[in-house]
Amino acid sequence: MRKIELYGPIQEELGVIMAFAKIHEQLGFNKLVPSSARGFDINSIEYNGHDVTVEFEYKSSNFISHGHQNQMVGGRKYVIVCWEDDCGISTKLLSEYNKEVFEIIEMRKHVTIRKDLNHATAAEPQYVILSYNSANADRLDFGEWAFSNCYRTTTAPSNPKFAGDKLSPGSKILFYQNGYIVGGCTVVRYEVMDPPQSKREWELYKKLMDYPTTLFTMSIDEYKEFYSRGHIFYKDFFDIRDYKIRLSNFISKKMSRQGKMNIIREEYNNILGR
Repeated sequence: MRKIELYGPIQEELGVIMAFAKIHEQLGFNKLVPSSARGFDINSIEYNGHDVTVEFEYKSSNFISHGHQNQMVGGRKYVIVCWEDDCGISTKLLSEYNKEVFEIIEMRKHVTIRKDLNHATAAEPQYVILSYNSANADRLDFGEWAFSNCYRTTTAPSNPKFAGDKLSPGSKILFYQNGYIVGGCTVVRYEVMDPPQSKREWELYKKLMDYPTTLFTMSIDEYKEFYSRGHIFYKDFFDIRDYKIRLSNFISKKMSRQGKMNIIREEYNNILGR
């Protein structure tokens, strides 16, 4: 089976789902179906000729810590798709709960994590200022992004917003609006994805991107019309609009047409008064 290549490690359940969506047919899932609102992630899907229920987890032990063993129904086939089977889940479920799992799929066996030698510095945290335009963010107030963990951004294959279409984990982002620094965040992961191709892939993408992952809850047609390839997953969001930090007091260079400015760590610390 052909492995998919990713730049940077998968460290959470959402990364498992994204990797799964790319090679679901190779794994034996001919058609994707939307996730479930309650209970297991996918209640019913065809897998190698069987009707199964699927649960996505980062580590298999999370299946038990999330209490899914108590939701299992006798006679139903269950498939756990995880990054790593860290606890021998099949044996553990049978011996401790008298529950059987149909199959465990470890995505780490189907993914190659690459380090591009031509971008050796990509692993180093980057310091970036992005222009925040509420008109391009569904007219949402900047502070509302404190309640999300993914910010989508435009980036073209021929002219990527970040060098090599890469933004390293741990990178620091400041946001700029109307002359002032309004806040920032820390990058957990940056994913660049071309638009989904099939109806099922669009349905899965919508499930992944709808609130609370992002602040959007759009129709598939709207996602198609306003599709953005870049997905910044972040943490440590902060809002400093009350401090009135004027960018021109610290940086003399201009923002690029893409609404981005690269800075260095010392400039980042100076802006924040560190």
